[in-house]
Amino acid sequence: MMKPAKCCGSSRPVAVFMHRLRVSLSRASSTSVSLPVPVILLLARVSLPESLREIIFYSVYRSPGMRISRGDLMKFQLLLNTVLATLAMTLTSFAVNAGVGEGQELYNAYCQICHGELGEGQTMGKPLTDGMANRLSDEDLLAVISNGRAGTGMVAWAGSFSDEEIFDIASYVRALQGKPGLNLLKDESGIANNPMALAGAELFNGNAGCSTCHSYDDQGGNVGPVLDGVGSRLGQDVLLQALLNPSASIASGYGAKVVEQTDGATIRGRYRNDSELAVQIQSEDGRRWVTYFKDRVKSITDSDESLMPDVYATLSAEQQEQLLAFLNSL
Repeated sequence: MMKPAKCCGSSRPVAVFMHRLRVSLSRASSTSVSLPVPVILLLARVSLPESLREIIFYSVYRSPGMRISRGDLMKFQLLLNTVLATLAMTLTSFAVNAGVGEGQELYNAYCQICHGELGEGQTMGKPLTDGMANRLSDEDLLAVISNGRAGTGMVAWAGSFSDEEIFDIASYVRALQGKPGLNLLKDESGIANNPMALAGAELFNGNAGCSTCHSYDDQGGNVGPVLDGVGSRLGQDVLLQALLNPSASIASGYGAKVVEQTDGATIRGRYRNDSELAVQIQSEDGRRWVTYFKDRVKSITDSDESLMPDVYATLSAEQQEQLLAFLNSL
């Protein structure tokens, strides 16, 4: 089988550059943005609109952080998404599994002592094949390996490993999770040219907090239903009703339970596991799974109220349109 064409010598550096680019944009304020030089060199190899090329040259030669208006920044992001989507068409299949073998060597040498040979977890480290690590986006997984987690035993490895080595470790972790490696070059052309959907994606993954409970494209939380294709599956009327009144119709398997303990304390969350001795409840925010022994439980009842908060009602009319546009793009 013919190997896909390589860009700039290796798919891993390309993917790392894409990650740096996305981080630069996510950290940009509403009036400024800067690009790392390796990304500049990469983008210089592809055919770009003149407006984007001017922005790039200005950011390199005039200022480390160029100042542009909020509107221009949005256009800048849209143009870059288009470029990334174009690159992804030829690079994705090559980049997805890049570095897994190298990552396994590094993982076995430095990571398995805490996280286990197969990511099953040890006394010192959490499992990587279940729970939060499995739900992290590719970008967040790279960030955790690079920067560590405050208040835990997970240290920052950015000072010990190169960007490519961190990419390799993350790729191997994805393989342990049964996923096809990292893919930072995903085709996002579905919303790249849709400013409303793009703004809705920022709301979904940001201030609205939807991704804490819901997932799409194998990323996000698992308290609420998976949202891939939700617009076509539900139709506009049902989707809008679910946003406006979450408790009106609760998806099967996602209802809340109320556990009343013998000491009078009550706990509300998603019902996860049940046995003769104990019941397991996932917290409303999805971050904790708590086991309650039945000899201390007085009652377990269904809740008529959805775990989904009325976030949609708190948004402005414009934000509601943006979020709806994003959900319809999935």
